[in-house]
Amino acid sequence: MLERIFSHSMLHTGAHLGFFSGMGMLLPTLSRAWELQIKPWIYSPYGFYIAAALILISLLVIAFLAGSASKLFRSVGWLILIPGIIAMVFFSFGETNVYGWVDSRVTGFATAQPVVEFFVDHSVPKTAVLGGVYILAGVGFLWMGKKLQRAAEFI
Repeated sequence: MLERIFSHSMLHTGAHLGFFSGMGMLLPTLSRAWELQIKPWIYSPYGFYIAAALILISLLVIAFLAGSASKLFRSVGWLILIPGIIAMVFFSFGETNVYGWVDSRVTGFATAQPVVEFFVDHSVPKTAVLGGVYILAGVGFLWMGKKLQRAAEFI
């Protein structure tokens, strides 16, 4: 029983890390290709295909673990919504102010700060517009998951 719980949680954690890594790789590639007005797989073929594969494999693992479409949509909704909210907090208050606020309230934050900075640099969108798109997409996925759950309960 314990082994099953451990393997499930490790798969789930790995899938989430893969999804965040894929999004972190894909977004800079897409934005730079959009600026240059070329296709992203031409601008950075390895980066684009590796990012797409990470996202696809992560979604498949999450779908397998979720067991239903509604849980999959809700899980992906939270995966997209959380970086969007963090991006808006950083945009609204500034990176230095947010780190200072957290450092004054969380004991030992100085030890974890490099890991947090890495996550913010690689997984959180840099602009308010992209953060807003993340929030809208996350809310959309959560809404769709809730609708699918209600439809499944009705049937």
